[in-house]
Amino acid sequence: MGNNQLTQREQQIRGGLAAQNKMVQSLFGEKKKADKFLATAVKVANDYKLANCNVNSIIDACMTVAQMNLDLSPALSHAYIVPFKGNVQLIVSARGYTALLARTGWKLKSYIVNESDDFEYIINGFDETIKFTKNIDADEEVFKYAVALAQSPDGTIYVEIMNAKQIDKHRKVSSNQKGDSPSGVWKDWFNEMALKTVIKKLVKKLPMGEEIAIAVDKDDKPIEAEITETKQEVDLNSLISSNSEQVNNVTGEITKTRPDTSILDNLNDDGTDKDLLEDIEVETHV
Repeated sequence: MGNNQLTQREQQIRGGLAAQNKMVQSLFGEKKKADKFLATAVKVANDYKLANCNVNSIIDACMTVAQMNLDLSPALSHAYIVPFKGNVQLIVSARGYTALLARTGWKLKSYIVNESDDFEYIINGFDETIKFTKNIDADEEVFKYAVALAQSPDGTIYVEIMNAKQIDKHRKVSSNQKGDSPSGVWKDWFNEMALKTVIKKLVKKLPMGEEIAIAVDKDDKPIEAEITETKQEVDLNSLISSNSEQVNNVTGEITKTRPDTSILDNLNDDGTDKDLLEDIEVETHV
């Protein structure tokens, strides 16, 4: 892809996201958060790994993340946008699900159990007990279980455990997996994907709000969009669907307007706005 095409593509992405500014503000509830999200989304959308993906598919994925009120910042790792057959896939991480549940007063924990760990799961009537001792001195970590626990605001505990065969069975039905060996994100981040899988299975059992329902529905599915050809000269007015008309009260002249893209022009390296970014406290737990 030549420099001219890259510039046109970036204009498409910036224009397409800027067109969603009002919607993003309504989803996040305040302008500062919306501006920060859009600035980060531009950086993520222009990642070289997505260079061959449909622009509209990328924008749709970004807006789905906004609907869930999650953060696209690599520092928080709530969600990832990955290439898939010319479009993209949206993957909600374990941290993303944790953030979604935390907003409604739920607590969520998840962890990997290896063959060398001591693990016991006891069911006594309605009581469920987990005893887990991590072997931090093991020479080799061999995956055995992925475990997720959720605690409701009233203290009720929900547990989900998946063994290696169950995790692998789920992996194989994923649209981006072929063959017996993990590939793509499953190859690079197997434990993280395993945790996300067991959490997703757990939250399906819980009383879900709209944001969590969206996450379960959209997570790990291809986001397809109509492919538009890139022209030599890009007219952002034709790309931004939310163009509006303004009438001059004095002259009666009708003029076209388009969303302000200035918030997208001053980015930090991580895609956040230099003027709007507040210090982010990075979570250290899964």
